[in-house]
Amino acid sequence: MGKRVIRKIGILGGSFDPVHIGHLIIAEQISERLTLDSVLVIPCNTPPHKDAVNLTPGGRRFRMVELAIEGNPRFRACDIELTR
Repeated sequence: MGKRVIRKIGILGGSFDPVHIGHLIIAEQISERLTLDSVLVIPCNTPPHKDAVNLTPGGRRFRMVELAIEGNPRFRACDIELTR
């Protein structure tokens, strides 16, 4: 039987409309403080606190997240909320 590997994964969700440096700073600081192996950045489909009429389409917000986290190997964009 092999050694069991336990990974610590953080989740950062939001509308990310637009994604900004504050999101990235929060994710980085929490990642370091909690020694996370990775952070999933998950744009929500329809945020309850924003008017969906003025919301940037989900695919574009997802792409903004991908571009914003591009240089950080611990961060991963996840579209689970957009595709549900």
